[in-house]
Amino acid sequence: MPEFDSFADAYTSGLREVLDGGASVPSVRDPHSKASDFGQKDRPYRELIAHSFRVRDPRKSLAISSALPVNLPYCFGLLAWSLDGRNDVDTPAHYRRGAHEYSDDQHTLSGAFGHRLITAAGGDQVGAIVERIRQDPAHRRTFGLVLEPADNFRRSREYPCAVGVQLFLREDRLTWLTVMRAQQALTVLPYDGFLFMLMHQWAAALLGVEPGPYIHQSGTFHFYDNEIDLARSVTAGTVTSGSLPALPDTPEAAQAAVRELVDVERGVREAAAAGDTAALDRFADTKAEAEFADVARACLTTFAYRKLGDSTTTVDSPAATAEVRDLITAL
Repeated sequence: MPEFDSFADAYTSGLREVLDGGASVPSVRDPHSKASDFGQKDRPYRELIAHSFRVRDPRKSLAISSALPVNLPYCFGLLAWSLDGRNDVDTPAHYRRGAHEYSDDQHTLSGAFGHRLITAAGGDQVGAIVERIRQDPAHRRTFGLVLEPADNFRRSREYPCAVGVQLFLREDRLTWLTVMRAQQALTVLPYDGFLFMLMHQWAAALLGVEPGPYIHQSGTFHFYDNEIDLARSVTAGTVTSGSLPALPDTPEAAQAAVRELVDVERGVREAAAAGDTAALDRFADTKAEAEFADVARACLTTFAYRKLGDSTTTVDSPAATAEVRDLITAL
């Protein structure tokens, strides 16, 4: 399995592999699938079967490219939504156009990863796995399921791309393995990778250990033919690794930081939806306790100002790196 120092390196390498050796596949025809644009067009693609990579440091979770700028507000919004175990469609739709087209009822996203891992089926799978590892560090019954048998019988617009995740505590470091049935390698992997690498860090903090390697396995690793030129532009340019402040490394502090992230995301998003600039001003002026949550506050509040037509107000966080500060300024 190829191993990389950062997610940015793994991302770029994967794109090159698809460009150089990916097999051509005709379009999916299922009208319930985005792979056919829900029955509206042909979307042939290139793919690698059974593609895997390993990232040594999951804290290097951002791939920054001028050819395909990362939507950092969506990264934070997706993370908060997932860690809160929600499946409403309005949250991701706030950050990303087109989210509603995946919803069967225009209210929920049935395959939401965080919802299925944390709140569906009567309990928190990640929390249960962490506790099992705490009690028995060598345990292997540590797989959290996203995909479920019923998905194969539903006629739904959303069939989860993730199969599940597995955690291993080895040599006092937590390895996180994500198994994807299908991974769109160009425009979706930067967000799936960010989400699961941050969940990896969170789970490690709940155990009070360092995060070890992050492993990402995909049944099909692909992008569409009409994205080939963009993929070439990304790989021909510079893809920079970006990092965020680490989550606190104790269970109580990590949980508090996640709660702060969830509360900030919800508060800023609801203020933007209501056009409440006074509330946004309060978020802009009030530093979060956890450094990670504070960078999220700066990013999400700046994005909310942009949503309301303010193109000049940029909220800063002293915890942001220069690369992340540039992403926020460019919103």
